[in-house]
Amino acid sequence: MIAVYMNPESMTKAQYDQIAAKVMAGGPPPAELKHHSCFGEDPKLMIYDVWESQAVWDGFWQRLQPLFDEAGVKDANPITMPVVDMIQP
Repeated sequence: MIAVYMNPESMTKAQYDQIAAKVMAGGPPPAELKHHSCFGEDPKLMIYDVWESQAVWDGFWQRLQPLFDEAGVKDANPITMPVVDMIQP
């Protein structure tokens, strides 16, 4: 599993909502997405995901990146790293 962290220069709630609506209009995210969260304070929202593999994330990012660009979110620059442990109650 991998963690994906995005801390763009700026992302508002309106921009996030625009991206999320377009993602869902294209069908739900792949089942390999194990966790998604958007957090922070407007206009500095961040994203943290957990994916089953780098390959699945890479494929989804190809779908997602143009939506970030279209919404005007700059420098999303996803950082990926291995998940060492994940606790789910």
